Amino acid sequence: MRAWKLGWWAAVLVLGLGVAVVSLRAPEGRAPSASSSNPSANAVGAGARDTAPRAPRAEGSLRITGVVRDARGPVAGAQVSASQVDADTLSECLFPEASPAPHSGSREPRQAGDPFLEQKIARLVEAREGEAPEFARTATAEDGTFALEGLPAGTFTLWALGDTGATVRTDIQAGSDDVTLTLEEGVFISGVVVEQSKLVPIPGALVTAVHEAGARYFDALTDARGRFRVGPLPPGRYLTVASAKGWGTRASREEVWLDADVDVTLELQPRLRLEGMVLTPDGRPASGMTVHRVSQEDPDDTRTTRSDARGRFAFDEVPLGAYQLWARSEDETTFGEALTVPPNAVAIRMQPLLFMEGTVRDEQGNPLKGVSLSLDGQDQGDRPSPVAVTDEAGHYRVGPLLKSGTRVILRCEHHLDAQQDIELNGPHAGPWDFTLRRALSVEGLVVDTDGAPLQGVEVKLERTGGASQGSRHSGADLDKTVRSDDGGRFIVDSEAGGAGHLLVDVPDFRTVKQAVVIPSTGVRLVLERGASVSGTVVDAKGQPMSKGDLLLWDTAPLSGSPRTTSLDKAGTFSFQGLKAGHYRVEARVRTPGIEHAVSQAVDLEERTQARVSLRFEEGHTIQGRTVDTDGQPVPGVRVQACLTLEELPPWRTGDPSCRAYSEDGVLSGADGRFILKHLTAPSHQLIARKDGHDFVPARSRGGTPDPAALIVATGEEDVELVLERRPRLRGQVVSEAGTPLPCTAGVWSPSVHSPDGTFDLPLPADGHQRLIVSAKGFLDLVHEFVASPGQDLDLGMLRMARGRKVRILVQDEVTRAPLAGVTVLIAANDELPLSARTYFLPSFHGTLDAEGGTDLDELPFARVVLSVSRVRSIIAQDVTVEANQETVTVLLPDPTR
Repeated sequence: MRAWKLGWWAAVLVLGLGVAVVSLRAPEGRAPSASSSNPSANAVGAGARDTAPRAPRAEGSLRITGVVRDARGPVAGAQVSASQVDADTLSECLFPEASPAPHSGSREPRQAGDPFLEQKIARLVEAREGEAPEFARTATAEDGTFALEGLPAGTFTLWALGDTGATVRTDIQAGSDDVTLTLEEGVFISGVVVEQSKLVPIPGALVTAVHEAGARYFDALTDARGRFRVGPLPPGRYLTVASAKGWGTRASREEVWLDADVDVTLELQPRLRLEGMVLTPDGRPASGMTVHRVSQEDPDDTRTTRSDARGRFAFDEVPLGAYQLWARSEDETTFGEALTVPPNAVAIRMQPLLFMEGTVRDEQGNPLKGVSLSLDGQDQGDRPSPVAVTDEAGHYRVGPLLKSGTRVILRCEHHLDAQQDIELNGPHAGPWDFTLRRALSVEGLVVDTDGAPLQGVEVKLERTGGASQGSRHSGADLDKTVRSDDGGRFIVDSEAGGAGHLLVDVPDFRTVKQAVVIPSTGVRLVLERGASVSGTVVDAKGQPMSKGDLLLWDTAPLSGSPRTTSLDKAGTFSFQGLKAGHYRVEARVRTPGIEHAVSQAVDLEERTQARVSLRFEEGHTIQGRTVDTDGQPVPGVRVQACLTLEELPPWRTGDPSCRAYSEDGVLSGADGRFILKHLTAPSHQLIARKDGHDFVPARSRGGTPDPAALIVATGEEDVELVLERRPRLRGQVVSEAGTPLPCTAGVWSPSVHSPDGTFDLPLPADGHQRLIVSAKGFLDLVHEFVASPGQDLDLGMLRMARGRKVRILVQDEVTRAPLAGVTVLIAANDELPLSARTYFLPSFHGTLDAEGGTDLDELPFARVVLSVSRVRSIIAQDVTVEANQETVTVLLPDPTR
């Protein structure tokens, strides 16, 4: 037995795109148009849902009339519809305007929001929920006129969608006449839907583009090569959702305002069967147990089933991924949980629930009332970790608890926080008593300038010199920031006395740093709202900008990061709690290929309220072509523009270099032509990117080359961005018998799936490289090689060695009972450094099945050492698997003994 010493690594392989497209479908009985809100009936096999349109919310007698035009005049045959965003639509459910959001007035750059937002979007769209109801639809007459009939009272969003353009207008009152809808140049969303691991195209997948603000759904099906195309659509911000029969639904959301065509890759995971068994604490099948399944990627994705007479259960059509399973007995005396990745079978071993009790006293032995006890890592399925509060006698009882090992954290006003690790099944059988030391406290009240108490304000106590005060009693290192109660009162404790200060830094109020003596009572913290800046942001046509980021820069030296907030639907914003000084308000919006910005200086005096209006300029364009070294067009190149160092405003921080995201940029067309619009700076850096090519600024025309970019003046219309073909890597993958093997091969990224074992990959760089090849039933092949500049390389025939499956059974070291339902870590170790290996070795992290075992696939036909340990244990057991062994038993000690 030895201490756990394992290295963990992962390889990620990515595939490129195809080029074919398919047309948009329309609902039954309607002419095809970009406004299709429901897939056609023949799309059911591709994962479509109910095709019935959402019923109108009300019947009315009002109408809206008008005309649809483009730059050439009235447009005949355009589809015009009226919809309404309500509380049930995706826009309001997931992006509510009224939410104050943690970004509002934040002093830090805006962070990512809900980490599960994309999964929530996917669920809504898959169920065909969340779409704005459509109240009326018509087609324009020969003279471009239209009439939307039968509308109830209220305001509507009007959509006009033609063959070459589209537009959307909000807040049109029912009963309005002579409304003009002017078609803008429409945008197309195209791309490919692929299987995630091998990136094989998925034909017949349903792709839905969702207009984020208007909650309208636009659908298309992928063709035989997995390609799709949706549009023309009105400019705006869109979500893309892909689904297919037998595959999990996935959503993609980018913070990009689309005013140009884009091409995206949507990856789907297969749906699998998840099987398992529920066992009693003594290892017998537990029937009739309700088993809950929760996705680790999306906590809202939950399902339940019941175990049968043999304790078995199954979930069908489960997307590939990690899942937590749990069950609780009806009398709440036992609980079990497991972590698994389908299709691995798993066991849920029920365990008796424990309770912990004892008394908390002070250093003089007096019982302490009101001590809060919280326990880490004791959450059980749908229940958080339990908490308890001591009574008049200082007594507590907390539970039920599942894990015998836990960390107890104790908090009490006027006492130092403490924490202690407890083993409930250890030699000490309880009760578990604790002693808290008396603290030196600072007590006070938080109010505004009118004397009104402020609730929920964070108050932090710091020692003079900047050392934050946190108790180190019993090894604790706890945050001593406290929140004021509903009366504005606060008590913050310290281990040491002396000089210190209280710090309050919250949105909408001026930062307060007030000197204090520790201990103190009767401290009064007065928060001033200070100065404020509010205003509106409009586009070049004067229309409110509902999407974008607002930044407030303090232009004083060393002022740090800006405050950030977002625009509401009316294009308004507000910053409060500002001190006097010189500021710069900046609005940003990202479109394909470039981030646009507009700013205005603001001078604030104490308690002033300034208003500004920011308007994006129409700007100029840069036009050009993407070509190869012979001057021939290279289509599908992603072109980006960003500010040069010289053009970067002095108040902005950060690198002006263009983003390296693989799917960002304006796409060049079949003739290699591209256009970057609405540029306002005198010059920009341009970069070009396409898989299998290198951008060569030195050979490009129309600007000044830099090592990685071409500096181009705005308005330039004769730019040529030259791309040079990367050298290629070729080969043939076969079995030991020489039979071609379907496989996936890649050098870092991208990778390619080959049905016949042949591969032809661009080399991402020169010099030492590593090819990784995987094939079902064979050991992953790792092939080292050296790439020479400008030279293709043929590796010839690469032989893969067949792997074997070994059954690993894990048992208790003393009782020899199978450790069914125990979560373990297993890793193979051949003692060779990674650079010397010709294959990767598998590993396992999950819950053992009903036999206390798991299968480890693709082990070599050679002696291998396995290291096995329980999760959260520092002890691992080594076991040797001989070349001809199919089953091996590992004995693990009970950590509670």
